[in-house]
Amino acid sequence: MRFLLLLCLLLQFVSAGHTQPPARQIRNIEAFTRLFGYIRHFHPSDEAASINWNQFAVYGALQVLKASSDEELVKILSNLFMPIAPSIQLGPEPQFSPASITPPKPREYKNIFWFHTGVGINDRRPYSSKRINRPIEAATGSSERSGLFTQVIDITGLRGKQIRIEGKMKANVTDGSGYLRIKIYKAGAAGLSYNIDSEPAKKNEWAVYRLSGMVDKNARQMILGGMLEGTGSVWFDDIKIFAYDQVLKQWEPVPVNNGDFETWSNALPANWNIAPAKRYKYTMATVGNNKVLSVASENAGMERNRPVVNINAVNYKHIPAPGTTLRKSIAKNIDVIFPIALYGTADHTFPVADSAKLNALKKEITAFYQQHKTAGNLAVRLGAIAIAWNVFKHFFPYWEDASKSADEFLNEAIKKSFADTTPLEFKQTLLKLTEPLNDGHMRVGLWGDTTHAYSVPLLLAWVEGQVVVDQVLDSSISGIKRGAVITALNGKDVMDIYKDRMSYISGSPQWKSYAAVSTLLDGSRYTTVEISYRQDGALHRQKWERSFGDAQYYNSLNRLKKPSGKIEDDLFYLDMSTVLQDSIDKWMPELAKARGIICDFRGHPESNNDFIDHLLKEEEDTKWLFTPQTAYPDQENIEFKGSGWNMKPKKPQVTGKVVFITDSRAISLSESYLGFIKDFKLATIIGQPSAGANGDVNTVNLPGGYTIIWTGMVAKNHDGSKHHLTGIVPDLPMERTIKGIREGRDEFFDKALKLVSE
Repeated sequence: MRFLLLLCLLLQFVSAGHTQPPARQIRNIEAFTRLFGYIRHFHPSDEAASINWNQFAVYGALQVLKASSDEELVKILSNLFMPIAPSIQLGPEPQFSPASITPPKPREYKNIFWFHTGVGINDRRPYSSKRINRPIEAATGSSERSGLFTQVIDITGLRGKQIRIEGKMKANVTDGSGYLRIKIYKAGAAGLSYNIDSEPAKKNEWAVYRLSGMVDKNARQMILGGMLEGTGSVWFDDIKIFAYDQVLKQWEPVPVNNGDFETWSNALPANWNIAPAKRYKYTMATVGNNKVLSVASENAGMERNRPVVNINAVNYKHIPAPGTTLRKSIAKNIDVIFPIALYGTADHTFPVADSAKLNALKKEITAFYQQHKTAGNLAVRLGAIAIAWNVFKHFFPYWEDASKSADEFLNEAIKKSFADTTPLEFKQTLLKLTEPLNDGHMRVGLWGDTTHAYSVPLLLAWVEGQVVVDQVLDSSISGIKRGAVITALNGKDVMDIYKDRMSYISGSPQWKSYAAVSTLLDGSRYTTVEISYRQDGALHRQKWERSFGDAQYYNSLNRLKKPSGKIEDDLFYLDMSTVLQDSIDKWMPELAKARGIICDFRGHPESNNDFIDHLLKEEEDTKWLFTPQTAYPDQENIEFKGSGWNMKPKKPQVTGKVVFITDSRAISLSESYLGFIKDFKLATIIGQPSAGANGDVNTVNLPGGYTIIWTGMVAKNHDGSKHHLTGIVPDLPMERTIKGIREGRDEFFDKALKLVSE
């Protein structure tokens, strides 16, 4: 009955189209969101660790909407969180008894608390979140919590294409789900990757499950697979991939080896990689005359046999003692008192919650979530905000550079979530809300979104305060030339569009400008854009179709680049975004003796940072990357773990002049590379400041199919000075000119050539 009431409540809010939520609802959601973060990330009970927090966020956000008073809100929050965190106290003046979390013989118990290195969400190193003195926790979808099998798919010919994955599944699960899974690794952004899971299989009957979306233009590798997450059994069969052929206008099959599981070797399915996990077993089963893959959890001793995180492995000065509690405000006149360190045995943390209430809550959450998965549902949007906001509130390392406070961020996020009605609208909301964090790594992805996957084959640039055609990428474009100044798109002033686009992009001014201009012409396939431009002293206006896919765009740009290699008898040019380390190693005897070398860093390096060793004069061990570590919420008691690359000189040493070219396209790994060049004075850097966004990224998956990528650590210059937003400042700053573009000159390259030739 309660589930039906919640469903009616959700439909009421969605159908009413509440663009201005009542203050009461805003207060309710803000209180829930703050409490959600404290319990989700810092309450160390076994019950809290067993919850699917993404599903809980969606369910709980809708629950609190119906509260009409603070008294009712406190009651609803208590009902939600007490089965998970039995020791918390809520109210205007909550009273907490230390005896409630102190067992009869405390010396026989161990100290259980959360220790965060960054924050561990998706098993992305070097970040982790571990409960000390408890079995190692693992992120959803990792081999510790899932039985996973994978296969690398040949990505040749798939970049920029729409793909569809389908497969048959049947499940018999108690607290788990079966999934099809795709993981895509991308070039150009420090090897970023993201996961896409299908609709979960939970029913004990065979059904076909599907997922679809676009392959990025700069995708490097695609991994197909399936998994059982949690406990139970799932059977898999007939896993297939299809790619849409734009010429034939039909779906074409993509080879998947042994997708029907008919071939087995050594009791395992041939051509599939099995993720090692003691908790799961993989066996062959038969359905009629067909062979299928069975993945099942092994429940006996599951938790007891998993490795335990020992407190002696924690290098942290502010370890909370067992029974340590915090009092935090979750709304005006509503506080929460909760422990961040509990007593625990090998079997359970103390106190133990009501298992019947916990199991009932889990079942209700699961049933509700199965009906509400897309951001067309208000509950999904509010749940996603609760998850994302708390990740940033407690673990984002650059709040001192943000242009809005966490509280402002939350209030605006909630209001915008009520106004949205579609997944795409909510994606724009997430972009708008993360912009003030000023993090150039910040990305918001929505699986299946193709609204920006196509463009007109023109490369635009921001030059002399104007939007200019930098390159014409395809012969199908006629009339418009390099150096043409764009004045309007579809009748709208291009400067207004440019400024609006920047308002959705996070990062430094130089990064925002580059990212905005480079995407001005993007849109859905086969839509048209009317471009007004000034050229040869006259105004022109033409319409072009967005038919240039990401892969075509990416390949065309590479074709226009200068080839790496010898440009004169004793001068070399290295495009660091395309040249491989193998090529550099082959040329190294000549490079070492060359009169000059030009290294082009207007892009992302192609795994060639060993070249630095041939420039270094002495070994270095500087610490310039700092990962935050804490056991406390609200950015309290943070200690930083420093690291670096520890580079060593390598023979032969380069003896000639070396000039590096860079601009705002250089981000992340590019800046790590350039940091050595700048700080150790290994070469002269010319051009424009880099993006100012470095350090390993972290990711968070949100309900509705969203992924947010963000910077999880602090990166500095080697002397300890600020890098974030500032970037690598060239020794010789330069700006491009419209005249140079019209004349077909690369002014930065020309200057670099002059410098190495002198």
